[in-house]
Amino acid sequence: MSKKKSKKILFITFDLSGYYDCILDELKEQYSDVDFYNLANYRNVPYNNLAQRVKSFYYKKFKGLKLKNFYKYNPIIEEVKNNTYDTTLIVRPDLFFDSQLKILKENSSKLLAYYHDSINNIPRKKEVIHFFDKVYSYEKIDVKDYNLNFIPNFIYIKDYNKEDVINSSFFTIMSKDYRFYNLVKLANYLKNKPYDYNFLVHSDKPQPKHDTINFIQDRKNNNQVLEYINQSKIIVDIHKYGVQDGLTFRVFESLFFEKKLITSNSDIKNYDFYNPKNILVIEDFDNIDIPESFISEPYQKIPEAIYKKYHYSTWLKTVLGTF
Repeated sequence: MSKKKSKKILFITFDLSGYYDCILDELKEQYSDVDFYNLANYRNVPYNNLAQRVKSFYYKKFKGLKLKNFYKYNPIIEEVKNNTYDTTLIVRPDLFFDSQLKILKENSSKLLAYYHDSINNIPRKKEVIHFFDKVYSYEKIDVKDYNLNFIPNFIYIKDYNKEDVINSSFFTIMSKDYRFYNLVKLANYLKNKPYDYNFLVHSDKPQPKHDTINFIQDRKNNNQVLEYINQSKIIVDIHKYGVQDGLTFRVFESLFFEKKLITSNSDIKNYDFYNPKNILVIEDFDNIDIPESFISEPYQKIPEAIYKKYHYSTWLKTVLGTF
């Protein structure tokens, strides 16, 4: 085991699913002093008086900011403001106010950000770019328009006991939004084929029973999702078309589990791991055609060098500039 580098690192993310656990573990393996905060673990702080409520209305109405986020995340700023960091890496910096980002910039020799949402989806991301020494993004259009640094998401799974048991041919899980109607079209297509499928759609509100979609109200944790994926033959990924085109973590789960992928994201054809034997792109959900050979033929393993390129350890080296 190599000696840890004597540097102080601050890592802040917003992670409901555990995608960044591997990044934290890798940082702790490489560096002697790592501070970590997950913004998803913080809860709203009630306003103390009418003045705070009026101020909150002003920020939301005229600046598009949620004052509750300032109070929610300010304990982090108070904890770290007197520290000095060699590198600070933030995922979702848009959740901080400018005054908070200024403090993080002042106490960091190098301030980095990663955007795994598009600026089209979260416009404030555009407003905070100037705070950072480097901003990485998985969204190619944002990289071009705002002079960012491109890097896709990554294979985040460290270890998993893969099984040969297949409980469904096709699987996906997603929230109920505008993509739902294309998922229904795919389900109707498969309903007339000799293939089983399990399409889970999360909705906070009760939904009427559907003949092709399984609605769920309780959120599945990531371990549960991985179990579904492990026991499925083909993963379905309907990306947020028209909002963002960066590759979702579902794509990288398919690489780890060596599962075939059906996706709506045609940009996947431009990646070096793309293989039409493994990945089928549906560009028109009104004219779906899934060749039987795509389902029946085995997955073709991608070269080890390409797999390593998308591993979380490579992602971290790229972002930190430690190659």
